[in-house]
Amino acid sequence: MKRVFLICLMVLTGLQLKAQEKKVLNSYISYATFNVTGENPYQYIETYITFDRGSLVYVKNADGQYEAEINITLLLKQGEAIKNFGKYTVKSPVEIDTANINGFFMDAQRYILPNGTYTLELTMEDVNNKTEKPFTIEDEVVVDFPDNFCISSILGLESYAKSEKESACTKNGYDLIPMIMPYYPENMNKLTFYAEIYNAKKQLGEDEKYLLNTYISTFETNIKVNNFAYAKRMNAKDTEVIINSMDISGLPSGNYYLVLEARNRNNEVIGLNRFFFQRSNNNYQIDPTVLESINTEYVFSGRIKDIDTIREYIRTLYAISSEVERQYAENLVKTDDIRTMQQFFYTFWSSRNQIDPEEQWNEYYKQVQRVNASFSTSTKKGYKSDRGIVFLKYGTPDRIVESYNEPGAYPYEIWHYYTLGTQRNKKFVFMTRDIVTNDFYQIHSDAVGELSNYRWSNEIYFRTYGTYNDYNVDGTVNPNSYGDKAVDYYNNPR
Repeated sequence: MKRVFLICLMVLTGLQLKAQEKKVLNSYISYATFNVTGENPYQYIETYITFDRGSLVYVKNADGQYEAEINITLLLKQGEAIKNFGKYTVKSPVEIDTANINGFFMDAQRYILPNGTYTLELTMEDVNNKTEKPFTIEDEVVVDFPDNFCISSILGLESYAKSEKESACTKNGYDLIPMIMPYYPENMNKLTFYAEIYNAKKQLGEDEKYLLNTYISTFETNIKVNNFAYAKRMNAKDTEVIINSMDISGLPSGNYYLVLEARNRNNEVIGLNRFFFQRSNNNYQIDPTVLESINTEYVFSGRIKDIDTIREYIRTLYAISSEVERQYAENLVKTDDIRTMQQFFYTFWSSRNQIDPEEQWNEYYKQVQRVNASFSTSTKKGYKSDRGIVFLKYGTPDRIVESYNEPGAYPYEIWHYYTLGTQRNKKFVFMTRDIVTNDFYQIHSDAVGELSNYRWSNEIYFRTYGTYNDYNVDGTVNPNSYGDKAVDYYNNPR
């Protein structure tokens, strides 16, 4: 499933009208793709739009209660041709009063589409918010269900139950409530998910079996996490419904993938899909006995004798570390325990390259030196900067737009990656308020696991228009040139 997160920007108007905080629609958009086999096969995309109740403007309805409305237009396009669309209004749950509105509600829709690559164009408008202009976001959607073994999107679930009657939440006899966000805090110790497997019988044969592996891997390195995996031998069917759970009580904080991997009797991978999620679990710590087992006399990190040097080396690992590794390293470098630092440093790199961890470190350090030369400021080294972190995580961008002198805009850069692992056509936006400092900070990305803010162009042009939307205080719209160059560079990198 692909996730797009919209950051809510809460600001005061320039004149501080009524000294009230101005609301900006805050929502979370995700989608999943599924296949229907049988006599009349078809594919479809299912969209899930979650709204933050507190970010909406409410008015009284005919019953004297308060209600919000959002106009939605969703287009699925190939070039300029619209292949499917939805245009509708979503109403919030009613509120008795508006003093303390919180929580979320979700809208789900389905759109039938043949296999192909599409542009999803979504426009949303808070009907009752007269100070916020409708805004549009775009993203690439791929529907790809070949006529052989394949796996649908994996859907994280809050809950599910056998369906009693068909509804928008019903799928293959179950009523499914998707997760609002792929985030699992400490009080959620179970990851429940739904997926479908197609055409196993057609490809493998009616009496064949296959092995379905379910496991968790790290987002940063794709390394399987120990003790979070199980396997099941499956009978080949036309369509197999998977509803299962995994205990994640012992999973450390960090970014992960839940992976479904199918293998045939020759142990060949015949199908794979994965679901990105975030875990917060501050109760987990790195096991010191694992580090103690490393004899530093026989590993490359034992040759690093200067404590300040190894401290600095450990600090450079931030960009590619898991959350647990970051927290542990942050505390470790405050001590004078050079032996544990050497053990941690070796364990870090051997977990990424068991054959030659030293070579892996040497190659990484060349990139650290490169970002230090390019992105350092007077107060921080390049590997600590936002651009440096992205560079170390993902490598050299395929294209970079540098716009430092555009009238009305703060200096900004747009980085474009053709591929990021299994992701395609991903972008990062950085800006600074003072080009002399060289301190550009990230304000948006459409990559999985990264900060997303689809009102990013408002920040770039904030010094000219002084508000975080396209309206002046008197309600008139700012000039049409607003954001044209930045948005054009983003949509058409060159």
